[in-house]
Amino acid sequence: MLIEIKNRVDSKVILSGEYESVKDCLVTNKKANLSDADLSGANLSDADLSGADLSGANLSGANLSGATLSGADLCGADLSGAYLSGANLIGANLREANLSGANLSDADLSGANLSDADLSGADLSGAYLSDADLSDANLCGADLIRANLRGANLIRANLRGAKGLIKIMGVEPGNFYWKRFELGLKNNGFQFKVGLNELKKREIFAEDERILCSNPGFHFASRTWCAVNYSERRIEAKIQIPLDAKINEPWATDGKASADKIIILQVFDVDTGEDITGKFSV
Repeated sequence: MLIEIKNRVDSKVILSGEYESVKDCLVTNKKANLSDADLSGANLSDADLSGADLSGANLSGANLSGATLSGADLCGADLSGAYLSGANLIGANLREANLSGANLSDADLSGANLSDADLSGADLSGAYLSDADLSDANLCGADLIRANLRGANLIRANLRGAKGLIKIMGVEPGNFYWKRFELGLKNNGFQFKVGLNELKKREIFAEDERILCSNPGFHFASRTWCAVNYSERRIEAKIQIPLDAKINEPWATDGKASADKIIILQVFDVDTGEDITGKFSV
C-alpha cells in the first residue's frame, strides 16, 4: 500500500513508499522532518516518535495512545480530538498546540512546554504535569481529576470550569485539620470517638522527626490532602490539636503530621456531605 505524508504548506511529499500503515512508515523513517505533515486520523498508537519534529503538524483525531513523544517538537501542532491516553510527552514542546477535546488521561507531560496551548475540554485525568509550563494555557472545562500539577506553572492559565482541581495544602483559619476513617470511625484498629482521643495505655508517641509516617500517633492533614490520598475512606472528621499535645511533623513529610492526642469536632459522610457527628458522640 502506498503511503504518502504530505506537507500542508506546499504539498511537497515528505515520505513515500510501500508500507502497511502510517505507523510503519514513521518507524522506518524516524529521522524524517514531519513539520506541517498531515497525519490527521492516523493510527500511531505505541509509535516511537521521541525527538521528532512535528511542529505545525495536523494530528487531529490521531490515535497516539501509548506513543513515545518525549522531547518531540509539537509546537503549533493540531492535536484536537487526538487520543493520547498513556502517551509519554516528557519534555515535549507543545507551545501553542491545539489540544482541545484531546484525551490525555494518564499521559506523562512532566516538564512539557504547554504555554499558550489550547486544552479546553481536554481529558487530563490522571495526567502527570509535574513542572510543566501551562502559562497562558486554556484549560477551560478540562478534566484534571487525579492530575499531578506539582511544580507546574499555571500563571495566567484559564482554569474556568476545570474539574478536579485540588489545592493540597487546603489552608484554613484556626488550629483545625482533617482526618479520614474507615466505616465505624475506625483507623488502623483504633476506635475513635467524638471529643478527645488519646493513645492507648503503654503506647509511646513516636517523636522521631526523621521518620515518615511514624507510629504510634494520630496522623492528620488538610481536608484536600486527605481527599487525594485516602479517597477510599468514606468518613472524614474535622479535628483540633490540643494545646498540650505532642506533635511530630517529619522533615520528609509527604503532607501529613501526627500528634499524641486529637479532638474530633465534626464527622461527615464523604459521599453525601451529611454531618453524622451524632452517630459517634458518646
